[in-house]
Amino acid sequence: MRTLCLLMLLGASAAAQAPASVEDMVAGMTGYLQRLTAESPAGRRPTSEKLRRMIGVVDARVPFDDLDPRPLGETAVYRVFSARWPVLDGVTAEGLYYQPKNAPRQRVVVLSDNLRRARELAAAGCEVLAPVLIDTKSTYSGNPALGRQTEQPHREWIYRMAFPVGRHIYGYEVQKALAAVDWFAGRQPAAPIAIYGDGEGGAEAVFAAVLDPRIQQVETHDFSLESPPLWQQPLYRNVFGLLRDFGDAEFAALLGRRFVTLPKAAPLQDAVEPEIHMREQVHELVDYTQRLVALSEYTRAKLWKELGSKGVEERFLTDVIGRLPGPVSTPNVRRTLFQEGDRWRAYAVQFDVRPGVFGSGYLLVPKDLKAGEKRPLVVVQHGLNGRADVYFNEKEGRGLEVYRNFGAQLADLGFIVYSAQNPTVGEFRHLARLANPLGLSLYSLIRAQYQSLVDWLVTLPEVDAGRMGFYGLSYGGKTALRVPVFDERFRVVVCGGDFNEWIRKLTTVDEPYSYMFTKEYEILEWDMAHVASHAELAMMMAPRAFMVERGHGDGVGKDEWVAYEYAKVRRFYDEAGVGERTRIAYFNGPHRVDGPAAIEFLRKFLGW
Repeated sequence: MRTLCLLMLLGASAAAQAPASVEDMVAGMTGYLQRLTAESPAGRRPTSEKLRRMIGVVDARVPFDDLDPRPLGETAVYRVFSARWPVLDGVTAEGLYYQPKNAPRQRVVVLSDNLRRARELAAAGCEVLAPVLIDTKSTYSGNPALGRQTEQPHREWIYRMAFPVGRHIYGYEVQKALAAVDWFAGRQPAAPIAIYGDGEGGAEAVFAAVLDPRIQQVETHDFSLESPPLWQQPLYRNVFGLLRDFGDAEFAALLGRRFVTLPKAAPLQDAVEPEIHMREQVHELVDYTQRLVALSEYTRAKLWKELGSKGVEERFLTDVIGRLPGPVSTPNVRRTLFQEGDRWRAYAVQFDVRPGVFGSGYLLVPKDLKAGEKRPLVVVQHGLNGRADVYFNEKEGRGLEVYRNFGAQLADLGFIVYSAQNPTVGEFRHLARLANPLGLSLYSLIRAQYQSLVDWLVTLPEVDAGRMGFYGLSYGGKTALRVPVFDERFRVVVCGGDFNEWIRKLTTVDEPYSYMFTKEYEILEWDMAHVASHAELAMMMAPRAFMVERGHGDGVGKDEWVAYEYAKVRRFYDEAGVGERTRIAYFNGPHRVDGPAAIEFLRKFLGW
């Protein structure tokens, strides 16, 4: 009786026993990443090759002999031409060319939205090429044929599709500047080559000079990675890994005396403005990037053949997701009774991961567990803006419709269930902005949470550590492909409402459900297209059991895409002789948990 009364008291005070809020979780992660950023200068080892990869200057430029000049006007000192020159296959630069009437004292590439500095240099006797920069309007950031228009600046529009294929708006425009340097380097008579940049061109001028020693002098304005902090600057300035090796001081040290003030003379009034074809400039970069997307699956297949599953796994965890640095905090697990169900008890759990970073969730333990008995455990993971108790504590409404108390269903069947809280709730996207410049991602944090969690779960006397499974829906499905596939303690994984031809979903501008038209920028992962998409991630599960749950009416994609990507997984399992250990289960329904096939799959491969 005393025990019963105690349990009733604990149940009545459930709200007080809940874990710390997800807002507190996000705040802790924010502080942790800010500390890592502050500490990053101590470990920096900057090189030009690192920068080249970070901004995606990895494609061969198209050689050319001359510009395509068209005269626009002249002054007593110089002539002005509109110019166009090839850069990459199908990508051109266009802008103004200032040709001095006498031998040039210097040749300068000008990266600026303002022509004043170009005119000053031309008036001072310099030969100048001033390519047009992609602007921050949003006129062409959409697809009129689909009726989908965004407010993304053109620079962000390009950034979003380029990031997953290891390219960047910075890299594309640095290539345009370096193509101009290529042309200058072959001109006679020889003259020193310099570069000027301001506004968006400030960073690009610095990057170009670091990459190309032919650039002997640099003048730049409006360039800083630290003021304001990089994560608070426009999204299209986000560069994966940049602050790990570079900061303002490192760029200053690399360029040293090459930082100068270039010649200046009173600008002459040439009354010439560039004829800007922004639509063509944007569309050229879109088309080039989409070709990279189309070819990326062949690159992934080649990488898999060269490195094998373990090699691709290492590349993905290190270069795409990023490994959170240590030291790992002592877990200090706090476990309190949260709720009494008819067949199970739910315990609120909280544990430490890194200084200031914690994980949390709910552990459901069946009441019919016998002394000394071990049961299989299933981790369930919610989606975007979900709460961990949505898997077992819903009475009505949208949460019940989508998650169907699936965790409670499993616990009713006798499974031990852990429902994990992810930070993907409310205002969390800035975590990706803080993490990316450190070579980390949102899943660096989530994977660290899971590492500490699973290390604790396998110590519980009631848990059979050899029979652990995972079910994730939506953003939880993303977790399914980034956490348990790399942890062999999970013997079964079910990915619901997410499995897809993922790289196309991230980058296409020709389908309405593309992430190009949504606000979820945090799901972009650097150069993922050339390492592993959903099929390759699922293949890393083999010979462990892997299942896809797919609703015909799920708007995250279409069946044809899902089936195309899954066919690679099925063939891989079949050829490995374990075809019975994978399946795809379709159901008539929208973006939600279905359940029956997933339960059957979990029971079969967890032996329950």
